[in-house]
Parts: sequence; structure tokens; C-alpha cells
Amino acid sequence: MDFRGLGRIERAFVPWLEEVCSSNPSLIDCMLKRTPMFVVCAFTALGRVLHFLKTTKVKDMTRDASDHLQLFWEEVEALRFDLAWLKPHVQTAFGMNKFIQRAGRLKRLREDVDVLEHELKMRRAAVAVTKVDLAVAKNNLGKAEQEFNGIDMDGELGYGTG
Repeated sequence: MDFRGLGRIERAFVPWLEEVCSSNPSLIDCMLKRTPMFVVCAFTALGRVLHFLKTTKVKDMTRDASDHLQLFWEEVEALRFDLAWLKPHVQTAFGMNKFIQRAGRLKRLREDVDVLEHELKMRRAAVAVTKVDLAVAKNNLGKAEQEFNGIDMDGELGYGTG
């Protein structure tokens, strides 16, 4: 699609380019002394970065996505646009990858805590059962000792005269 008479740019990029060039006319001004092929490459590169930032969700900001953005950003930086206004947004996107990793770690830690709490609950139940079993065993031991103590171990067996 023709972009402001500067060249044919991918249709998906044009709305984002229109938006930023309206608020940053220096983007077009700095390209006026360039060849048409350079201008198309430059605005295509800028369009890629803008499209990425506008269409990528935080949850999709994986390591691969971050690597793609890094490549796009390096390309557009090499084209000598004044991108001071865009850099904070790109840096935030790069930070999302670390945020996603921390969120994943936090989720795994929560799962670990849940598993350990469940295990603790099961062990407490097992301890309660063991305490009941111990009380029964002590009771049985006490009865057996009483029965056993009723016999004189030093007494004669005898053979029944009488």
C-alpha cells in the first residue's frame, strides 16, 4: 500500500506508521534525502516494530518473541530515525520477558507450596492415626502385663497331688 507517496509499505504497517508520523513528522523529514528503496526499507522496519508492539500480548512475550523484537529494533535503530519517543515502549516490552519468567517461577513456587501443604496434611492425618494405634497398643500391653503379672514365675509347677 502506498504510504504518503514515499513508497509501497505492507498494508498492516500503514495505520501504525500514519499514527506515529502524524505525531512525529521528523520521521518523514529525515527520509526526504534518502533513496526510495531506503525509505521503503526504513518505514517497513519501523512498521515491523510498531506492529509488533501493538499486536503482541504480554503473555506472548516469550524469549523467541523478545529475540524477534530485538532484531526489529536493531534494524530500525540503524536507520537513524529519532526514536527517543519509542525506546521506552520497546524497553518495557523487553522487560515483559523477564516478567513472564518471574510469573512462571512464582506459579511453580505456588504449586510447590500447595503440594507440600497437601503432603503435610496427609502426614498429620497419618500421625493422628499412628497416635490412635499407639494408644490401643499401650492399652493392650497394659492388659497383657496385668495378666502376665498374675502368675508367680518362681512358683513350682506341681503335678497335682491331692
